[in-house]
Amino acid sequence: MKSENEPRIPYDAIPSLAHVQSANAMLTGINMFDTARIVELEGLKEKMEDSGFASPFRGLVQRTMEEAGDLSEAEWSDLKKQNSYFRYIANLKKYSMARVNIALDAHRIARGFEKMGYGDVVGHLPLDGNHIRLLMDAGDDGVVAYRELMDRVELAAEKKGCFIAKVKFNGVTETVQVAEGENLEMKVSRMFGVNAEIVSTRPGFRNVPILGAKGVRIALVSAIVHYATKGISKEMGMGAEAALYNSRLAEFGIRPDVRMDMVSGFEKEKAELAKAGFLVRAGEKYAMKDSIKAEIMGRKRKRGEEAKRRSALLLLSPMFKFYLMNNEEARRKENLYPSLAITPGDRHLMLFSYMDSEGLPARALLKKKLGMEGKVPLAGKELASALLMDGGKDASWVSEYIGIEKGKAEGALHVLRNFSQGKRGAEFVGRIRKKD
Repeated sequence: MKSENEPRIPYDAIPSLAHVQSANAMLTGINMFDTARIVELEGLKEKMEDSGFASPFRGLVQRTMEEAGDLSEAEWSDLKKQNSYFRYIANLKKYSMARVNIALDAHRIARGFEKMGYGDVVGHLPLDGNHIRLLMDAGDDGVVAYRELMDRVELAAEKKGCFIAKVKFNGVTETVQVAEGENLEMKVSRMFGVNAEIVSTRPGFRNVPILGAKGVRIALVSAIVHYATKGISKEMGMGAEAALYNSRLAEFGIRPDVRMDMVSGFEKEKAELAKAGFLVRAGEKYAMKDSIKAEIMGRKRKRGEEAKRRSALLLLSPMFKFYLMNNEEARRKENLYPSLAITPGDRHLMLFSYMDSEGLPARALLKKKLGMEGKVPLAGKELASALLMDGGKDASWVSEYIGIEKGKAEGALHVLRNFSQGKRGAEFVGRIRKKD
């Protein structure tokens, strides 16, 4: 809480804060996808970037102070003593920029989901930019699944070339990464303003996950986790004691399977549970009946494992199928998700090892498929079906999974095996290349 004696933040003296108000007005209460909102969010994002919202934190504080340069002498004398105000405003800008990014990427993903027929997932996206709300609704299991999946995606990153620039602004030196092909002067000007000085540049590397944009990762993974965790508890079933215990929790407005002996407060509720025999008073604390505790802990463990499994498969399965069924040209023409790597690298492919436990050697299949692109006389679906059948899947399963006629799938397998053995298919392709 701020003291009443502290000076108030001079919002009117900082014009860029209008963008924060615009973001709140635009995003508050959004719960449905509207394709027209993409253009609005793109425009707001551009205005925020032009006002330096994407700057490193220290640079954002400095630029905010510079923007407030027209304050009266009396206001400055107060505010210079209260630098925390500018830090607060910088945090507000950072949060607003992140929220707009997440909302914009969520809308772009929603547009793709509707094209693919995944309309049931659209409602789980953070269309208002607030992914924390989704994770809180998903509960502890969802938060753990989200964090683990995000870590996996971010660790399985490829090193890409970039430039590292040192920028001096109002006496402060900041380091900025600039991707290859990105305009350095324009980026620095947007982040720090026209008075920023580029001191030096050098080549370097940056880590790029399979989903290159952070907003896309956050929007997609939080939506998948929220979607995946719904209904798991109901599917698991529960014993009679745990069912009675959870029914009492529901009366109190508390989530199922909460260990009330581990929760602070709720003294009235704990006393009621003790009367019913679910808890036992032990001095100033409560202990839970062993049989109920064992079942609840077992359910929580199973639910957490299932949440992680489903979330990982819902993220990886569509990407696996996309890479398997489309050649590079098709992937470039219409990508599955915004910022998804057109051709995944070896470290990206490590993610797909998770699918091995589901009976599908996805990483090995993708590595083989990507190595064959442009070398085998088979189109996307035909090559995908041939590789799956060559890996042990039967023609009926492949026909349904890929969406190809069974006869075509079997014919594609014959071509692939001839090619692999250096027979007529490979010889034919070789002759064509010699003519070229």
